[in-house]
Parts: sequence; C-alpha cells; structure tokens
Amino acid sequence: MKGVLDHFFLLNSLTAFEESCMGRCENGFDASKTCQCDSMCKYYKSCCSDYEVTCGMMSKTPLTEMTTTAPVTPATTAATPPTTTEAPDPDAEVCSGRPFDSFMQMKNGSIYAFRGVYFFELDQKSVVPGYPKLIKDVWGIKGPIDAAFTRVNCQGKTYIFKGNQYWRFDDGVLDEDYPRDISVGFDKIPDYVDAAFALPAPGHNGKEKAYFFKGDQYYSYEFLHQPTHEECIGMSERSPSTLFRRYTDVYSRNYERFFSELFSEIPQHHGKHHFIDKDWKGLRSPVNAAMAGRIYVSPLSRSPFWDSMAERGMAMGQEMAERGMEMGLRLAQRRMEMEERLRQDWSRGWDQDMDQDRRRDGYRQNNRGNYDSRNDRNLYWDFIQRTQPIQSVYFFKGDKYYRVDLRSKRVDPGVPPYPRSIARYWLGCSDPMGAEK
Repeated sequence: MKGVLDHFFLLNSLTAFEESCMGRCENGFDASKTCQCDSMCKYYKSCCSDYEVTCGMMSKTPLTEMTTTAPVTPATTAATPPTTTEAPDPDAEVCSGRPFDSFMQMKNGSIYAFRGVYFFELDQKSVVPGYPKLIKDVWGIKGPIDAAFTRVNCQGKTYIFKGNQYWRFDDGVLDEDYPRDISVGFDKIPDYVDAAFALPAPGHNGKEKAYFFKGDQYYSYEFLHQPTHEECIGMSERSPSTLFRRYTDVYSRNYERFFSELFSEIPQHHGKHHFIDKDWKGLRSPVNAAMAGRIYVSPLSRSPFWDSMAERGMAMGQEMAERGMEMGLRLAQRRMEMEERLRQDWSRGWDQDMDQDRRRDGYRQNNRGNYDSRNDRNLYWDFIQRTQPIQSVYFFKGDKYYRVDLRSKRVDPGVPPYPRSIARYWLGCSDPMGAEK
C-alpha cells in the first residue's frame, strides 16, 4: 500500500512540475508542454497557473512612447528619385506644407508618410536621408494612395488602399492575387476612403479592428482570423513584429480588462451611421490621414509607491513559490483581488467625473514635462490613472495634426494646443527638438 501511495505522490509531483513555470520563464514557447510561460501566454490564455508568481517580474523595462527600432525598408528594389531640370515637385519637398495622403507604421516600427507620388520614412526628429522615394518604385502602386495601415498581430501584414482596390504586403512583398476590390475584402467599407488605422484585438478570442474614414463618417471592420500561439512563435522567429510584441508585453502586465474596454466597439448611438464630429471630440471632418500611435506606459506616469509595493509583493510571491506553490498562488490571487477592487473604485469615480480634460491633464504629460496641476487635490484618482497604458491616435488634416486619446475619443489638451504643425513636430522643419512621434 505504501508503494502505491508513493507512486501516486510521485505522479502528482511530476504533473505539478509539468504545469509549472519554475525554471521556464526564459525558455519561451514549448509546444510539448500543456501550459506556457512566454510573454505572449497571457494574450493566448495559455499560461501556467503560477506564471504571475514565477515569471511576473522577469520583464520590467518601461515601454515608453519614444522606443524605436532600426528602420527597415520594404523588401523590394528601391530607386532614387529621378533627376530633373524642371521646378521641384512640391510634394517631394519635405517642408512644402502640402497635406499628406497617409501615415503608416510598419511591423518593425518604421513610420512612412505618403504624399502625392512619393513617400518618406520618418525617424524621431525628421525625414530619414535618402527620401522621398517614388511609391511606384518601391510598392508597385502609382501614387497617390488613399490610406494604409499594418495589422497589429505577429504576422503584421500591410494594407494599402487606393480607389476601389487594396493591396496586401507581407514584409514588403505583395501577396498573390492582389490587388483586390475593397467590396470583396472589406464588407460595407466604402471605396475611395480618406484615412484608416488598425487596432489590435483585446485578446486572442477577440477581433482585430480597422477604422476607416470618409467624408463626415467613419466605419469599422473586424478581421475574422489571427494566428494561433504556436503559429505566432514561428512567424516571430522568421520576422518579428515590433508592434505586436510591444502590445503583448504591455498586455502581460495584468491589463487584460483595460484592453478589453479600450478596444471593444465603436459607439452605437447613431444607428447605422457614425459621425466623426460627434464621436471624436475636437476633430473636424474630413481628415486626410490617420495612424494609431505606439501603445506605451510612460516611466514618468508610474507611482514609485506602486512600483515598490509591486516589487515587494512579487518578491514575496517568488519566495512563497519556492516554499510551496499553493501559498504563492494564494498571494497572487489576493493581489489580483486588490487590483480588481481598485479598478472598480476607479470606474465609479470615472463615471462621476464629467470634466474629462481636467482629469486627464492631472496625470498625463502634455508636452515634454509640462503638466497641468489643477487636479493635485485628487491624488487618489491620479494614482489609479497613472497605472494605465496610453493609446493615442493621430489625425492629419491639411498641414496640421491632432492627437486623440483613444479611451475618451477626445483631442488631447496640450501646450501648444492641438492641432499642431506637421512640419514642425514630425518633419523637423523648424524645431527638431520638438519632434513628436
């Protein structure tokens, strides 16, 4: 009898080890295991039960708005602009003030701006040397284009729209059987759109969305499929998506509920029609271009008290896990319950506070360290809001641009106020130090 019991306890111990993240936090995805311990496991709902306690503190690098990656151009032969003795094309002149047709962020984080028959690559301060280039020479499409975006998943395909057609690219290479009609690939999305941008899914079981803008209205489209966890690992090894990795890194920090609310659905109070001026407060239709900003958690916006408490709590969780898995899990559960209570309190306070501009000014950075301190009286709400990621959307109209908080769909307050000069803050035409990306 004793031998049978010993064998039973041995099997239980092996099973517990199999489903644990102990010693696996740095190993990445393992298809042979029943649960996972990589940074994407929370997004795919495949984490081992002790992931929070065992691996939760492994990734603590702040994801700031200014994080960049090395620019990579599409995988085609690029030609230099043709020489000419005629007057230069204003669309090719960086600081001409001409409006842009589209802004787009590639899967590796590079930003492209399309204007007329040309496109530019932008860094943190200005246009990258060697640009503009002809859209036709690199993308195989005769400019101008109408809109463009890259999907925020591990595959990261790029879509370019013009007239009643769209083109789909994988790492800069056009997919087979493209271009296609917009009416075929994007049901209920009109032709000749003015602008578009894409958002990630709120989780693996959710849907990625794309927003399209035309005239005074906007439309949304839900993509039907996204890669599985195992497929995503293979794609990431071949060609990693900086956009998606940045998103899943933030997602893994217990922001599932935040993203579920942020990337839920467009307002439904206008019936079949959704009007830009009514739902995106502070914008004036039509717009020329749009682009989702980089989701980030500002290192300036986190409370030192929260960081120290989190570090002590996770350190205790690590120690508990070493002494006994059950005690460690109990600590993690209590931590999650505390966060849930804080979120509920914050949600009630949000509903009661109708002055959104004053509330937001109190916690987020308006322009390189300039803060509005009118809400210092309410430190509790300030503390809660500092723990939330920031997702902005940029809208471009004429020679100006707006920065919109996606959560409130309201133009951000700032000094100087929006709209701001594209030439100054994106192209480095007059004040490179103030360039905003």
